[in-house]
Amino acid sequence: METTKPIIELKNVSVCYNRGKSNEMTALSDISLQIYEGEYIVFLGPSGCGKSTLLYTIAGLESATDGTVLVGDMELRTIKPKELIHFYRSTIGMIFQAFYLVAQLSARDNIILPKMFSGIAKVERKAKAEELIEKFGISTYAERKPSMMSGGQQQRTAIARALMNDPKIILADEPVGNLDSKNAEIVLELLADIHRKEGKTIIQVTHNARDAHYADRVFYLKDGRIERVVANTEAGKKYVEKEVEIVQKDQTEFEKFIRLYPDLPLSRIKAKYITRRILFPYNLDTEEKIESNIELYINGALTKDGLVANLDNEDDGAGLYKQRASLIGEETEEIITELKALSLAKESANTAHDPVFDQMVIIRSNLLDDYSGTLTPAEVTALESAIYSRLTGALTDDEFESFLDRSVAEGGAGLNKRTARKFAEEVALFVSMSQHEIH
Repeated sequence: METTKPIIELKNVSVCYNRGKSNEMTALSDISLQIYEGEYIVFLGPSGCGKSTLLYTIAGLESATDGTVLVGDMELRTIKPKELIHFYRSTIGMIFQAFYLVAQLSARDNIILPKMFSGIAKVERKAKAEELIEKFGISTYAERKPSMMSGGQQQRTAIARALMNDPKIILADEPVGNLDSKNAEIVLELLADIHRKEGKTIIQVTHNARDAHYADRVFYLKDGRIERVVANTEAGKKYVEKEVEIVQKDQTEFEKFIRLYPDLPLSRIKAKYITRRILFPYNLDTEEKIESNIELYINGALTKDGLVANLDNEDDGAGLYKQRASLIGEETEEIITELKALSLAKESANTAHDPVFDQMVIIRSNLLDDYSGTLTPAEVTALESAIYSRLTGALTDDEFESFLDRSVAEGGAGLNKRTARKFAEEVALFVSMSQHEIH
């Protein structure tokens, strides 16, 4: 890695909503950073600190209010629409916490989706998808829809989809936030493997300090600002700024504790450390063993007796006294019963999710990415309504095209005939994919 021109550079970037109004809110304030090709970067901080906004600004999904956003040779604040489309298709791949797989499509077809509107021949896009399916071990569930896959399987599929266009940069927004610890480790190792073997630049957003060790550098954010940068590797040290904090291999227990709470002031961290020592007098390694065994019990891999035995085992377990291990087993069982009751109550209060709406959003985004004109908010709303109606079968292909061609005043979407026909053909292709006609 050579310290030459960065692949990503932000200069004095701010993101402000409702500027000049009574409800003005600043999400990012005067951010400047440089990221180099082949680095693994983590943006770390608590909820609401601006880390996801920073990621989306780099992705071009969020517009900077002030400053300069350079990705490769492109300035995202002044980039032309057609260049932005190419940027999305060739430069970046996005991975989200919620996966955003299309519910009606198989894993294979979800992976193919990014090339659906690119004009690539069916044979070529199928070949690329098969390569990724094999690479990420998806073959056994390639024909399954998301509802028939585990969270870890869905995220593997989402990562393969992000790599379908062979992007230079992978942006991952809380990619393991919805996964248990075992699947989270698998997914993070997968990203690390892509970084090591393919030299991809990876930027990951997380609130969990335990995920940060995968990174070359960690950017700690608080209140829309970068508070400090930490280098984890020799590669990371090459790019650290002055007065940066370097992580040492042999850390004291208190230093480990500091890394768990990067967003808190030192006085509060000391208070937490003392409180934990008084109420829970184990070191962090022992605490990790206790936590791991409780998770095994939660997932059904251990019985209650097995949990107690592991906590009491001095060689491979947590090494607690038998009486203390038994007490933790009893307390764990009681708390799990409480959590189950809370989960059932919350589940009954939740409204049903609409997968058709998710499909509509994906289709609308793809259609407008290729559209060189501009639509009014009313026309966009009409387009969304028409796509939704076509997906649910309320409109036929001909009726959908006719609706798009009619003016808004006449109750249509206000597109010209050529665009209406093009959009109708692309939506028909998507519908046929959802019925598994593309394999």
